[in-house]
Amino acid sequence: MPRLALALPALFVASTASAQSIAIDEFRPAIDSRGYLTLNASQVLDHTEMSFGLGSLQWGRRLLSFENGPATYSVDNMISATLVAALGLRVAGVPFELGASLPFTIMNGSRGPDALGDPNDPNDDKLYRLDGQGLGDFGLHLKARLARVGPFGFGALASVFIPTGSSRDPFLGEAAMTPQLMGIADATFGRLRLAVNGGIRVRRTTTFMDMGEGGAPATMGSITTSTALPVGIAAAYGVVPDKIELVGEVFGAVPVGETDGYQPLEALGGVKVYLAKNSYLSLGAGRGLLPDRAGNPDFRAVIGIVFEPKPAQRVSARVPDDIVAIVPPKEPDLPLDSDNDGIFNEQDNCDEIMEDYDGIEDDDGCPERNHIIETETEFVPLRPIEFEFDKDVLRDSAYPILDEIVQALKDNPGMTLIEVEGHTDEQGNDAYNLDLSKRRAATVMRYLRDHGIDSLRLTSQGYGETKPVDPRHTQEAYKTNRRVAFSIKQRN
Repeated sequence: MPRLALALPALFVASTASAQSIAIDEFRPAIDSRGYLTLNASQVLDHTEMSFGLGSLQWGRRLLSFENGPATYSVDNMISATLVAALGLRVAGVPFELGASLPFTIMNGSRGPDALGDPNDPNDDKLYRLDGQGLGDFGLHLKARLARVGPFGFGALASVFIPTGSSRDPFLGEAAMTPQLMGIADATFGRLRLAVNGGIRVRRTTTFMDMGEGGAPATMGSITTSTALPVGIAAAYGVVPDKIELVGEVFGAVPVGETDGYQPLEALGGVKVYLAKNSYLSLGAGRGLLPDRAGNPDFRAVIGIVFEPKPAQRVSARVPDDIVAIVPPKEPDLPLDSDNDGIFNEQDNCDEIMEDYDGIEDDDGCPERNHIIETETEFVPLRPIEFEFDKDVLRDSAYPILDEIVQALKDNPGMTLIEVEGHTDEQGNDAYNLDLSKRRAATVMRYLRDHGIDSLRLTSQGYGETKPVDPRHTQEAYKTNRRVAFSIKQRN
């Protein structure tokens, strides 16, 4: 850490050589799949989970234009491919994420009274064309999730952008190292996600002026950039949960330092297609909202693909193999055992129901009623109600527990309203978790209804990851938090 503290000022001093370098394109992709297109979400990757890929391949049309009589100067096209990578970590129970980004940019533009040039002039390209390519500013990022209150999440993203571009290409990066701190607030309501990002970017005051170098006529147009407050709002709606999401954003920067002719403000719309868990393909398009200011493209097109090879696991609890019923081989000379539970029909009072083994000696072949505990406010299952992986389909092990819930409700008609609650752990996408919990709670409610419980006595609700019973960030806690609960809401 002391070496890093000494290195950062050295980087700042060393990076001030190209005094007129200005990164005129405000577009920066989100650093992981939890985000939107450019805006980030408060949720971070799980411990040791990785994310990497092409955060964006984007094209901005006409980001800068000067005119002065017949003289013109314009940046006509900027195409940037930005690589992103991130790693989720937890230290002392605090979840955070380390990330990096690196853009490679190709740009072209034109100078002079004749942007098409003179084919008979061998020096025409030198006089009238503006072309450049190279690396943009290398970004290092640290994101932390600070709090979660119901459907609302809060986080922070600290970044530093280190100049790596060439001074010959003045619009690919900044003249000096640029630190940035962003606050993140977001919320999830079913399939709808909302986010607000806002912070400060400490930017060196830099001015670019068209002096007409290379023999081209000068427009004397100029832009000045300085410290600014980057802001943005975003919304996303899961058309198909965990598969297809529509995204809309407005983002830009509010100048607070010396600024002239430059104020980006842009609207984007697009779609994210989740390819496998959190790996996704993004497509989008938009344009600048302040056409008279540099940094506002006439048109923007975006595509990106990011992979997360270790997706967040949403695995239900599993009954250990050592308590699974072991059925003895049936000997030909033994009496009939219709339900194959090891108790012959002549002693089996429930010869069509195989007893769910739970370690208690059984002598009548009927399910033992020891799967739940009834309190004043709820029924508490003693074993988890299991579902198929990542689905709302019940496993066979859930039926004896639910059958006992059914019988308890039939025995207690005074319980007039029961809420079936679905809960998940905090791993994975917030919106997906909430939707999955709703579907699982609805599945359990249907089972109760289909087995004789009046639907007027039942309601279901999914709470996603918002009500953990174990606040730790461990696999043991995740297993506890993945559950279905039964709250007694009303008694006569």
